[in-house]
Amino acid sequence: MAAAYRRCLGIALGAIWLLAGCAGAPPPPPLGPVAPPEAVSRNPQEVALEVALSDFYGAPYRLGGTTPAGVDCSGLIQALYHRAGINLPRTVAQQYETGRPVSRGQLRFGDVVFFNRYCQTRDREVYLAGIFGSGWGDQVCHDGFYLGGGRFVHASPRGVFVSRLDAEVWRKAYRGARRYLPGGD
Repeated sequence: MAAAYRRCLGIALGAIWLLAGCAGAPPPPPLGPVAPPEAVSRNPQEVALEVALSDFYGAPYRLGGTTPAGVDCSGLIQALYHRAGINLPRTVAQQYETGRPVSRGQLRFGDVVFFNRYCQTRDREVYLAGIFGSGWGDQVCHDGFYLGGGRFVHASPRGVFVSRLDAEVWRKAYRGARRYLPGGD
């Protein structure tokens, strides 16, 4: 009798655990302003990027998407730059291989920051590279658009929203940045 009770309890707890996993992600934090906190003048491409950003805020996540109706991280970057007249490759890895490297201390509006936070598979194992040690993660698999003031906008499974580079998860997962806008080096 006790074994049957433990078995039923185990099944019930397993079902609760599975259903809790299907509850979905928490809603994204409220959207902040597009412009960085400091007042700066913008060139025409930067203005085009600002306008494009306003179209994408709050957009839902869609793997392979490149429009405000649904977008993934590299699709967001590609679409933003396309609207500013700059053609970028489609994938995060390809985007990381182009542009000029930028040190973290030299980031400015329009730079693209790269992470290994949402890497999903490696040799058929599921993992989150930003949580495990350095052995897990030199590859890049997530990117975002740097706004200034330590903030970046990106598309994740929660949609398009702003995060802070100094948040622990992003600080640990950070792999570098690239600049695609001309000048300002």
